[in-house]
Amino acid sequence: MLIISDISELDRTLNTKRKEFTQVSLVPTMGNLHEGHLKLVNMASKVSDFICVSIFVNPLQFGPKEDFGFYPRTLEEDIEKLKNTECSLLFLPNSDDILRNIKEFKADPYLSSILCGKTRPNHFDGVVTIVSRLFELFKPNDAFFGEKDYQQLMIIKDFVTKQNLNLKIHGISTERESSGLAKSSRNNYLDNVEREKAALIYKTLRKIREEIIRSENCDRALKEGRIFLKKNNFKIDYLEALSKNTLREPDTLDELILLCAAKLNNVRLIDNLRI
Repeated sequence: MLIISDISELDRTLNTKRKEFTQVSLVPTMGNLHEGHLKLVNMASKVSDFICVSIFVNPLQFGPKEDFGFYPRTLEEDIEKLKNTECSLLFLPNSDDILRNIKEFKADPYLSSILCGKTRPNHFDGVVTIVSRLFELFKPNDAFFGEKDYQQLMIIKDFVTKQNLNLKIHGISTERESSGLAKSSRNNYLDNVEREKAALIYKTLRKIREEIIRSENCDRALKEGRIFLKKNNFKIDYLEALSKNTLREPDTLDELILLCAAKLNNVRLIDNLRI
């Protein structure tokens, strides 16, 4: 596995490797890798013969009162984990280099204003700006993102379409703890008791899904889910049922996806579940 930090070296290396390999894939991450990230690399290996991973904690997507300074950074462990995968190249850019003269982009106004966008203004602008920069540097054929961040996935797909980029975006299903808790770097903020309690989000989503399938009463199922989470001391940001294709009001139950963000002791957790 090659490890590169310099942008010029990355460009030279990719130019050489493209003569040898036909399919370049990119897995953008912010590090603190877990099984969910490694699953993205594994899925990339099924369609690509040269797999690149980037680790960069993107300051552009953090608000002034968010956890950029405390975001878990575990570079040595991340490198060891990637050595046991099919990763061909790891990119560790210097913040000043990758942000220098960066072209800023705006995420879709609707998609970035709902759900997480209501409480995290400009967050998704920061996401598409840095993702665009990575796409510019790597020029990948395919890029892989986790479905846990479903809104982000939809925004990136929309961005790629509108920018007419010759690139396929793959959304990979969420990796979970045995309890059902979605794997996340922010789970590191939780102690063992809190981790078990955090799994109630996924259990609630499953219960809501069962109720919607049984009764076709979406509003009642969501109301009961909100009451349950609040009784268990979650501070709900949102718990909604939207179209998995547009993140707007759905036309049919078949296209529903349940989306939730809630805080447990100030740790913000997100999850989703298709009907």
